[in-house]
Amino acid sequence: MKRIARKRDSRQEIPTASTADVAFLLIIFFMVSTVFRQSRGLKVTVPEAEATERILKRRNVTSVWADRTGRMTVDDNLVTPPLITSIMSEKVIRNPDLVVTVQADRDIKYGLVTDILEALKDARALKVTFATDYRMRRGG
Repeated sequence: MKRIARKRDSRQEIPTASTADVAFLLIIFFMVSTVFRQSRGLKVTVPEAEATERILKRRNVTSVWADRTGRMTVDDNLVTPPLITSIMSEKVIRNPDLVVTVQADRDIKYGLVTDILEALKDARALKVTFATDYRMRRGG
């Protein structure tokens, strides 16, 4: 009597039961290890103020930096006043509640601050604040 050999299934399956666990762990790894870059701006010494108000919401805030040599930056890019107008007008269109913080060095020529303010006015960025250091009153 002749024996009939059974055909063995030569396909092997890859176990996929832990695929979701691996994907979840990769997501957690990338969330923990990702570093969000913050704009650095220019090195400025802001003027002192006797009274100040802190802006708590950082979501609707962008900064224009100006140092004592007259360089200006927005989003870490060197700009000129006409370029400030075009950049800020796009930002205001995307976010009408945008607040612009002017971080100007205390030794800057005031004409440059006026140029920045005019550029912001032309861009319809009308919510403007100035960055200052709080100075406490002494002896009183």
